[in-house]
Amino acid sequence: MRELQCGVLVVGGGAAGTRAAYEAKRAHPELEVCLAVTGRYETGGSTNMVASEALGINAPFNCEGDGDDPEIYLEDTLQTGGGLGDSALCWVLAHEAADRVRELAELGVPFAHRGGHLEQQKLSGCTRARSLTCGGSTGRQITRCLKQAALAQGVRLLEQVSILGLCREENGRVCGAWGRDEAGALRIRAGAVVLATGGAGSIFSVNVTPPTQTGDGWAMAYEAGCRFVNMEFFQIGPAVVCPGLTFIIHSHMWRFLPKLTNRDGAEFLARYCQGGTTPEEALDRKAMSYPFSVRTDAKYVDIGIFQEIAQGRGTEEGGIWFDVSHVTREELLAKAPITYNTLLRAGIDCAVEPLQVTMAVQNFNGGILIDTNGFTGVEGLYAAGEITGGVHGSDRPGGNNLTDTQVFGYRAGRAAADHAASAPAAAVVLEEAGPRLEPDEEERALIAQSERLYYQNLTVVRNSQGLQRVLDFTGAHLRPGISAPLRNRLLLGRLFAMAQLTRTESRGTHYREDHPETAPEWRRRLVFRRGADGEAVLCQDENEAK
Repeated sequence: MRELQCGVLVVGGGAAGTRAAYEAKRAHPELEVCLAVTGRYETGGSTNMVASEALGINAPFNCEGDGDDPEIYLEDTLQTGGGLGDSALCWVLAHEAADRVRELAELGVPFAHRGGHLEQQKLSGCTRARSLTCGGSTGRQITRCLKQAALAQGVRLLEQVSILGLCREENGRVCGAWGRDEAGALRIRAGAVVLATGGAGSIFSVNVTPPTQTGDGWAMAYEAGCRFVNMEFFQIGPAVVCPGLTFIIHSHMWRFLPKLTNRDGAEFLARYCQGGTTPEEALDRKAMSYPFSVRTDAKYVDIGIFQEIAQGRGTEEGGIWFDVSHVTREELLAKAPITYNTLLRAGIDCAVEPLQVTMAVQNFNGGILIDTNGFTGVEGLYAAGEITGGVHGSDRPGGNNLTDTQVFGYRAGRAAADHAASAPAAAVVLEEAGPRLEPDEEERALIAQSERLYYQNLTVVRNSQGLQRVLDFTGAHLRPGISAPLRNRLLLGRLFAMAQLTRTESRGTHYREDHPETAPEWRRRLVFRRGADGEAVLCQDENEAK
């Protein structure tokens, strides 16, 4: 096994990872800082995708003069999170967002301006206009500018590197990572490691995430002893299924009041609306609530789409028909130009013909439990971005995810560098026999089966029977000797199912059709960790969860 050595190793080349590497090098220029990315830098990570009309990042600048400030931002984040966000993390997010976003603008991120000042929009879960965008390419612009700045500082970029496990000493301290690159097996020794590998959307059969998002960072953190919080909460929303492209449908496309029909041409939304909500009202509210959440009546749109497909009334491609042909081409171009032109390039003119949409896994609110400096509780290991949990609670305001990457990427990078600068030299590293890196034919079939099973039972509509099916499946196949890709997917599917089965209520992005009400006694976070036998166990009290 070839070996490299550095002061700080950052794993993941999205907005969080690149910010962490940049800040680690700025904090301690004497350290070698390596940024390891799967594939080529520009093609990896959710941040680099352009998959929507607009992608926002929040900061309470009050550019629109509506009275926004950090305390209002904090209250919005806590309220939208259903009481399950970590108040200390949320405070840091709200009070440091403006500084971090201002630094991005200084690095050259071309945020939209209007009337001589930054333009801010009000997104779902926000009571003020605080989101800045570069259209649909906001994340890509952020990583582009951060990459330039990081390389200029002297960060070493390692491309085509797949990190598959963490190196640890006998006392449990993380002192590097192992994996492979184009030349073969590779070990990277480091004084500290920052995980910024994102979520696990690709373990579900329908998703709008890069294929590399398979939760490997979560799996290695789990084996190292990290705690996981809010794993039952993740975001699923409407996305294009035909033509085949990775693109979500939100904002103005719902204000056009699309006609939704199943494979038989029947409109179905009225059958799912309850409590006096009309289909028109549900569609209008969907414009301000992209991901499925029980917080608003837009939930009926998502439940209707998912159930029509699940009950066999979807199209052959696995969607429902979404028709805005009653809207003029001029209005579509004026209010949803990126969506219209993206679809047109893919062969659909939505001004004259319908497209097909489905419900797709998009983003994760839970993950590794961190403190305000991105420390995971395992010596030498830090984390930032979508891989972490605690900031977002049961739901999150639109635009908060990118803010999270910058605020905690900044803090995790600097804290990791401080640790590496003072850490003793690594003692003898445990030589762990890693699992097979490639699944065999039978395992590939099991992976495909798990993707369908997880999508059917762990996404929009959840119930005890479906969750038990996932636990039975994962329990039957999670055994010694299986390949890393299969093991990681089974482990994570089991963790999701355990969290969802434990929470017997509906809250935010977690909908249990057998427990549809939000229960005050469930205003508490679920924290899981690896038990002595390898099975996930629920921390029973606050001291154990800390």
